[in-house]
Amino acid sequence: MKADLAMRMVLAMRAVFAALLIGLAPPVALAAAPPVALDIAVAPGGQPHLPLRIKNADVDVRLALSYDGALVLNAAPAARAGLKAFPLIGKRTFKSALIPGGEATFRGNLYDIAPRGLPKSTVPAIWVDKPIAEDGDGVLSVTGLKVDRLGLVLGPVPAGSRVHTLTRPDKGSVMMKMRVGDENITVSLELNSPDTVMNARAAAALAKAGLVKRAGEVGFWVPFPGVALPFERLVPAPGAQLLGLPLVRPAVRITEAQAKQLDAKARAGTSTADDDADAVTVTASRKKGRDPWILIGRDVLGQCSRIEFDRPGKTWVLTCGF
Repeated sequence: MKADLAMRMVLAMRAVFAALLIGLAPPVALAAAPPVALDIAVAPGGQPHLPLRIKNADVDVRLALSYDGALVLNAAPAARAGLKAFPLIGKRTFKSALIPGGEATFRGNLYDIAPRGLPKSTVPAIWVDKPIAEDGDGVLSVTGLKVDRLGLVLGPVPAGSRVHTLTRPDKGSVMMKMRVGDENITVSLELNSPDTVMNARAAAALAKAGLVKRAGEVGFWVPFPGVALPFERLVPAPGAQLLGLPLVRPAVRITEAQAKQLDAKARAGTSTADDDADAVTVTASRKKGRDPWILIGRDVLGQCSRIEFDRPGKTWVLTCGF
């Protein structure tokens, strides 16, 4: 009996020691998923495009750098895909100078997309009864892709290029922030805009800081087909920069009335009073209009050989010849 009891005690002690060893052993780390990365070659002077599958159709979309999240399709490819608006709230009519003809009906729903070379993702899909993209079936924000690093390769790296790292506050957003004087300005990038464009509050802050002055020359910003919004050209001060990037050909949104005073070409513009909140002049005593924003266009980005969206790093990484 004593021998039997002793054996049971030994076995029990072994079990206790085994449990202790298991408890003290470091946990086995699960292998981290490899980062998802994709490079897209951009034709000279062209735009970044990516084919994807949505419901019943393959579509070709331009990638946008300047807004978050959504896929916006022209009406024809949405019909080809068999997309259906969310019941009751998935159809709305909007009026704005940013819309060709001043008015359009928007339909929307959540859909899975399968971009070529990337994992599937779910995005808000919106389709419009007016043309949104002339060079494809629609436009997709880069944040709508399940990708850790997306590189847009614009060409060979020029001699003397430098890498510029621009910080984003939110890894899920393309937007950056900068402070000029007493204004907090939202900054975005966009290859599809030939010029760097800003609203009046942003321009007033830059002018007050001595970075730009008005030139009195009228031009037009064309964010969508059939839309021409007047702007006034700005002259950058020598060496003026935004977020470490040079000011090349900046412009400020102005009203049609202001444009007509500057240049008879303003008759070709399409904006109305609905959009003039971006063009209200700022005084020292009172801020008016929309929050300040700046869109850095191809006048700057065209000097870059690579633009990389680093989601986990919360940065844009630009390799440029300046």
